[in-house]
Amino acid sequence: MPRVNVSAGSAEHSLSGERLALLAIFARSEDELFGPAGTLARYANEGIDVSLVAAARTPLLDVPNETAHKRDRTCACRASGIRRACLFDYSPDELARVAPATIEERVVRLIRELRPQVIITFAPEGLRGDAANRLVSGAATAAFHHASDAQQFPQHLNEGLGVHAAQKLYYCVLPRSVVAQWGLGGLNAVPDEQITTTLDVSAQSEMMKNALYCQRYRAPDFIRRLDEQHIEWKTEYYILVESRLRRRARREKDLFAGLR
Repeated sequence: MPRVNVSAGSAEHSLSGERLALLAIFARSEDELFGPAGTLARYANEGIDVSLVAAARTPLLDVPNETAHKRDRTCACRASGIRRACLFDYSPDELARVAPATIEERVVRLIRELRPQVIITFAPEGLRGDAANRLVSGAATAAFHHASDAQQFPQHLNEGLGVHAAQKLYYCVLPRSVVAQWGLGGLNAVPDEQITTTLDVSAQSEMMKNALYCQRYRAPDFIRRLDEQHIEWKTEYYILVESRLRRRARREKDLFAGLR
């Protein structure tokens, strides 16, 4: 599993003294740039351990080269401040044939190794709705529950990985009002009232531009539309799907609310 290690700032800790960590799980190797790019950059800058996993590599449009793929991944991670990136390295065709339990086992292994308090992924339909996203979102959701169960994937315990209960699971989404304001058709959106958490990522705008530039070969049309329509990506939106915290705020401005 290829990894990219990126140094972070000073560490941020939870109320109980644990180092805070976030794990982002997506289907493709550039999905985070069109969802929670600002979130990852913001928390990395705050000293939180940010790790990213993608299940499948996405072929380049005009640079069909594995070296170029790894170069772009490293570039995007460094631009965002991501500490560690993992690529399961399936091709899109391979991912379509993989059993959900296989993806879940790999995600559970990462949760038990990295021990994040917060996990984020796209909602099952993602931004555009496709089978790969449904597979990975479902596996991430199941892994959130099963990583704390010693009866699930017990081989991990034999390898020295203990169970771990992440505290919060979020779906990264777009509210309908924002999609309507942008005038970008073909994107999935949720009713605004379903949003539980909004993050101000305006301070990370330059980081996001740099990370997007790293992926310019993969989504030139999307990037050009953002630029031509002068769309400013200042806020990112989430639905809190699961929480193990006793107290749960109705509205949040921090994915680590209640943890620090």
